[in-house]
Amino acid sequence: MNVLVIVFFIASIWIIRKLAWNVEEGTIEQRERNPELNTKNFDLHERRLDQFAKSKYKNRMFYIGADGTCYYYSATGRKIYC
Repeated sequence: MNVLVIVFFIASIWIIRKLAWNVEEGTIEQRERNPELNTKNFDLHERRLDQFAKSKYKNRMFYIGADGTCYYYSATGRKIYC
C-alpha cells in the first residue's frame, strides 16, 4: 500500500511539472518583442535568436555567441553548445 502511495505521489509531481512549468509567458505579441519570455514555439524561438541573439525556449535561455554558435548554460554553469 505504501509503495502505491509513493508511486502515485511521484507520478502526480511529474504530471504537474510537465503541465505547469513549460507555460508560455505573455501574449504572442509580447513574446515576439521580448526574448526573455518563455515560448514553446520553435519558429518564434529561431526568429528571436536571429533578432536578439538570445531566446528563452522551454524554460531554457539560449544565446548566440560572437562566432555564431548557439549555447545555453547547464545547471552547473557550464556552456553547452547546440
